[in-house]
Amino acid sequence: MDHHRRLPSCPTQSITPPPQGSISATSNLSPKQLLSDSVYFLDDSGNRDMSVFGFLRVPWVDGPSMADSQWSAFLEKLQFNLDFSYTPGYPLHAVDLLGGRGRLLHPEGGPAPGLKRKREAAGIVLQGLETLAQVPELSVGSVYRRGATREDLYADLVEMINNRHAEAGSSCQFVVDGNGTEKALRDAHRRLPSDRRHVLGDPKLLPARATPLLQAADFVAHAAYQFLVRYPARAFMWDWYPRVFPESSLPIDLGRPH
Repeated sequence: MDHHRRLPSCPTQSITPPPQGSISATSNLSPKQLLSDSVYFLDDSGNRDMSVFGFLRVPWVDGPSMADSQWSAFLEKLQFNLDFSYTPGYPLHAVDLLGGRGRLLHPEGGPAPGLKRKREAAGIVLQGLETLAQVPELSVGSVYRRGATREDLYADLVEMINNRHAEAGSSCQFVVDGNGTEKALRDAHRRLPSDRRHVLGDPKLLPARATPLLQAADFVAHAAYQFLVRYPARAFMWDWYPRVFPESSLPIDLGRPH
């Protein structure tokens, strides 16, 4: 394999290559056929006691994106929900939707959301996860560690994925929610050994508000986080992650050998 080759650069708005096949476990990356050249979309969740990353993996193929088109179709359906006024391009964040916050539920000059509207907003997260589960060959995964910073967890995740792509003889790129200034995330890529580096280039740091599949990764990260911490107020979603993605591994604890 030519370790110096580069995957095609990704445009900001439509990054994912077209997937095909069926959903599989990103966290169990040992079967070589699951690890073609890939793009990973990552976002994080957590609190001061625990960091979590959720991610989507799609095989790299030039051309229109099935993942983007199916996620866009999901967003288009939101425009017809009578309980709130969703407009194309509005950024979706799991924490806001589940907490009844944000302009989607509190439009300027509009009435305060009632219980039904709040439930409908929380249901958007579940619907989004179910949409991801139906995208052919889109894989999901998540990792966590207690007492770790976002940056430390990211570095270990990069190392884990790099090693598994090295075993498969394939390459990958990372697209991460960020504003371009996250030096520690770039450093995690640059610390990989040059003779065994299969994560190509620095992470593409893009704002999730302008990158729909990063918003999807946010849904995955928050579902994994609630599965782990089990806040009583979010009991209704404790089982969303394993129920929606039954073929995917449960969140991996990167504080333990993996």
